Amino acid sequence: MPNKNSHRIPLVNNKKWQYSYEQPISFAPLVQLKNNNWVVPQHFLRYQHTLESVNTVLENIDFSAHFRVVAAQQNEQLYLQVAVLSPDNYSNNSNCEKNSAANKNHTRAKKLLFGRRWLVEKNLPTSELIQTAFLALKIAREHEVRELLQLTHKGATSTPFNNHHDLSLMAQNPELVSNSTDQASAQSIAKRLIFAGMSIVIKNHQVITSKQHLYTLELNCSDCQLNEFNNKTMAFLITDTSANSFLHGFITALVAISNEYVSEHFKYKNFARFSKQVMAEQIGELSVAIRSPDALGLCSMGKQHANQLNFEIDSTRAPQGCGQVIGGFLAAHGIEQPENAHLYENYL
Repeated sequence: MPNKNSHRIPLVNNKKWQYSYEQPISFAPLVQLKNNNWVVPQHFLRYQHTLESVNTVLENIDFSAHFRVVAAQQNEQLYLQVAVLSPDNYSNNSNCEKNSAANKNHTRAKKLLFGRRWLVEKNLPTSELIQTAFLALKIAREHEVRELLQLTHKGATSTPFNNHHDLSLMAQNPELVSNSTDQASAQSIAKRLIFAGMSIVIKNHQVITSKQHLYTLELNCSDCQLNEFNNKTMAFLITDTSANSFLHGFITALVAISNEYVSEHFKYKNFARFSKQVMAEQIGELSVAIRSPDALGLCSMGKQHANQLNFEIDSTRAPQGCGQVIGGFLAAHGIEQPENAHLYENYL
């Protein structure tokens, strides 16, 4: 049986420690799981990621072929980006249904796009690195979804929920986008909507209460790259039957469908961590098993090294040059010193 408080942990489950970029601290505890495997909990590991190690982690992630998470480095800063192969969401807005039908018979031209940069700290736990990739994919797909929802305007077409609108301009002219008079109905606005090149159809409207309206819609697209939307029947609740409520409810539901797709299909080492097939209660039990003081059985030296590791991580998280701003933030809440002020000496 392994020594739970060994100064060095050369073997776990009869295997050498897997990765050079994550190593147990001295006197790290070993915990035996219900399946008899022995593990070192991640909060007793010291991480030192490099571009090579980040790429090693990414190689174990499986997702859609149209979205690829890549790692890069600029100076000393590591970061992730999502590369996307996507059809032009803004081309051929007129005659969308005719063009969509024609496109079924051949491969549509695609653009190569890159999402925002997601910074990776070198001491980021590997689990959080994987979750950063997961979130990056969610946001990249949401960007696509928002551009696929189009609204016609007397011969012109817009994408009212895309991420490229000039927020500063709208803030300076709020009256142009906040006029709630003369709103159309949900039924009339639906006739002007296009998703992934095809019209939508309201199949049912059910009044549950005066503030709960359930709409069931049918999407008519059949060759959308985000294939969870093809010939999709979907439903969502809104508070009233106005066009604006319908539009906001519709985009919220579309994004939720995309997010669920990522949750079900994103895999690390063939494990879909965020799938609803994973038992939430059992995750809680596993967390208790690897954090319980009785299970850890930390010796005094183990506690000392663990406290030192936590201090090293937490004390370096404070954003540089923001001490005065953070001081004002605390003062606004009537706090002179936070409970963990010892982490931020010479900062506040």
